[in-house]
Amino acid sequence: MDNAECIALSVHLGDEGAVERLVRAYQDQLYGYALRLLENSFDAEEVTQDAFIRACRTLTLRYGADRCRQLDLRPWLFRITRNLALNRMRDRRSTGEDRLTAIGEGIAAPAAVDGTTSQQLEILMDRDTLSRALNRLEVASRERVVLRFVEGLSYAEIAKVTGGSPAAARGKVFRTLRRLRTLLTEGGSRCAVKQ
Repeated sequence: MDNAECIALSVHLGDEGAVERLVRAYQDQLYGYALRLLENSFDAEEVTQDAFIRACRTLTLRYGADRCRQLDLRPWLFRITRNLALNRMRDRRSTGEDRLTAIGEGIAAPAAVDGTTSQQLEILMDRDTLSRALNRLEVASRERVVLRFVEGLSYAEIAKVTGGSPAAARGKVFRTLRRLRTLLTEGGSRCAVKQ
């Protein structure tokens, strides 16, 4: 049994420290994913917390031990986070809320700092350019790129999170990368996008 199966089963069984292990193992990934979808740090924190609450409730109250053993935990958690984030986006649209925080929060155009090399400045500038290009993509496209290249999910895992088949996920990621490359080229970026 791998670590994810152990965590899911431990949460189900109510083992001491199981919820904390679950949160420690996945909180940064889920928060980063939610932030990239919602473009708002407060909403991303709320969605991440709600995702863990919903996951724990489901593991303890709805799923049996066998289902917990067979659960592909990582994409399942991303799927919960995705659904909550999409609900939050719908709520924001219906109430007319504005975006409070951009994805690139804290990544402003870099200024020269003592001890900062030109290579480090180039990396920061490329990160900022990439962040701006990602922001120009529609949410579903940005989501697939984030899941594949930031979170490191396989195409099969992406399909479990977003729906569809692994082949469809691969094709959508490929088309999104082509669009992202175009956006980066239009912006005159030195930043290369690899497949």
